Amino acid sequence: MPPALPADHQTANVPRSGWFDAALVWASFLLYSAIAAPVPALNEPHYLAKARHFWQPAWCAGDMFLESVDAHVVFFWTLGWFTTWCSLPMTAWMGRVISLAVLAGGWTTLARRLTAVPWAGIVSAWLFLTLQTVGNWSGEWLIGGVESKVITYGLLMFAWAKLVDDQWLTSAAAIGVAIAFHPVVGLWGLLATGFAAMGIWLRRIAPLPSWVTVITAAVLMLILAAPGLIPALQLVLAPVNANARYAGTYLQVFYRLNHHLDPMMFPTRAYAGYAVLGIVWIICIVRGPRTAGWGWLHGIVAASLLFAICGLLVGYGPRPAKLMTGFEWRMHLLKFYPFRLADALLPAIVAWQSISYFIARGGRSLRSQWLMFLAAMLFGGSLWQAHTAAQAERYAFVHDPHWRDVCAWMKANTPPDVLVHTPHYSWTFKWFAERPEYVTFKDCPQDAPGIVEWNRRLLLLTKQTTVFLEDGLYTRAELRSLRQQTGITHIVTDKLGPMELPPVYHNATFQVYDLRELDPPDPR
Repeated sequence: MPPALPADHQTANVPRSGWFDAALVWASFLLYSAIAAPVPALNEPHYLAKARHFWQPAWCAGDMFLESVDAHVVFFWTLGWFTTWCSLPMTAWMGRVISLAVLAGGWTTLARRLTAVPWAGIVSAWLFLTLQTVGNWSGEWLIGGVESKVITYGLLMFAWAKLVDDQWLTSAAAIGVAIAFHPVVGLWGLLATGFAAMGIWLRRIAPLPSWVTVITAAVLMLILAAPGLIPALQLVLAPVNANARYAGTYLQVFYRLNHHLDPMMFPTRAYAGYAVLGIVWIICIVRGPRTAGWGWLHGIVAASLLFAICGLLVGYGPRPAKLMTGFEWRMHLLKFYPFRLADALLPAIVAWQSISYFIARGGRSLRSQWLMFLAAMLFGGSLWQAHTAAQAERYAFVHDPHWRDVCAWMKANTPPDVLVHTPHYSWTFKWFAERPEYVTFKDCPQDAPGIVEWNRRLLLLTKQTTVFLEDGLYTRAELRSLRQQTGITHIVTDKLGPMELPPVYHNATFQVYDLRELDPPDPR
C-alpha cells in the first residue's frame, strides 16, 4: 500500500494550463453527443419545448404539459432565451455546446487535480464514454442531449476540484449555481460533499476552514442557489389534496418514471455491471494514491453509494408495490431520485482512477502509452456502438419522412389554437409541428395535480379507444363525443380507424382527421 501523502501533495507540480486538454474533452463529448443522440435527443423536445413556452406562452398554448408547473426555472430562463430568436434544433445545438463545455471544464479540472497528469482529462473522458455506452444503472446519463443536469454535474466537478485547493468560497459558489440549474442533482451533490467533508475532517486529512469561511460560503451558496431552489421547494411543498399527492407520487414512482426510481425495475445486468465497477473502485482505493484530493472524491462517491443503498432498502420488496410494508412513506422517499448520483459518479471515478494508477505511476513509459492507445480505441468503439444504438426504433421514427411530412402539414395548414390527439410515441410532435397536444406519455408534468390530470387524460383516451373497437368503426357520434369531452380538434394517427369521417390529409403512413367538421353549425 502506498504511504499517505501530505494534504498539499496533490497540488504540487500540477500543470496550470489545461485549456487544450479541456478543449479535447469538450470535442469528444460533443462528437459522442452528436452520434449517440442525434437532434432532437430523447429529452430535448420535452425540455426545450417547455423552455420556449416559458419565454413565449402563446407558443403551443393549451398544451397541458407546457402549461404545468416549471421545475427547472433557471435552465428555462437562461437557455430558453435562445428560442426567442432561433429554431429549436439550433437551440439544442447551442445548448449542447454550452452545457458540454461546462462539463468538460469541470471534468478536466478535477481530473488534473487528482492525477497531476496533463492528459488525464481526455483519456479518462474516453474511458468514461466507453463505460456509458455499455450501460447505466438507473437510467442516468451525462453525455447526450442538452439538459440542466449536464451543467450541474460540470459545476459540481469544478466545485470538488476547488475543494482540493481549499478554495471554499469558489467551491460554494459553484455548488450554489449547480443547485439552481438542477435542484435534485445539485442537492444530492451538496449532501455528498458534506458527507465527504465530515470524513476528511475526522481523519484530519486536510485542514479545517474557519467558521467565518464556512458561514460565508454557506450564505454565498444559498444566494446563488435560490433562483432555482425556491421554485423547486414551492413545487414540493405546495398545498395539495392528500389524495392527489398520493396518486401523483404513485404514478411518478411506479409508472411513469419507474425505470429511474423503482430499484425492482432496474435490469439484473445493470446491477452486475455496477457491482464490477464497485469492486474495481475498492481495489483502486487500496492500491491507489492516498492524497487529500482522492480522500475528498472517495468520500463523495461513498456518500452517493450510501444514498443508493438506502434507496435500494427503501424500494426493495414485493410487487405490486402496495404489498410492501410502509408502502406510502417508501414511495414518497423514492421520488427524490436516490440512485442518480451513484449512477453517474461510479463509472467516472473508475475512469479517473485508471489514469492515476497507470499513467501517474508509469510516467511516459510504454505502459502509459499503451493505456492512451487503448483508451482511444475504446472511444472509437463506443462511437460505433453509440451510432448503432441511435438507429433504434425511437430514433428511426424521429427521422421517418412520413412523420416529418405529416408534422409539416399540420404546421402549415392548421391554426395555432388547435388541440391534437397524436400517436402514443409522438414525443417530437411539438418539435416539428409546433402545435399543442391533448396528452402524450412522454410529456408528464412534475407537480402532483398535473400528474393526476395527465393520467386521467391517458385513461380517457384508452377508454374511448376500447369503445371504438367494440364495433370496429369510429362513428361520427363517437368522434363527436370525444371532441366534446376533450376539446381535441385533430387526430393524427397511423393505426386508429376506420373512421366514419374522411381524412383531411394522409400520406403512406399517417392520416389527419379534423373533428371540427362534426361541430354543429354556428347559428350566426
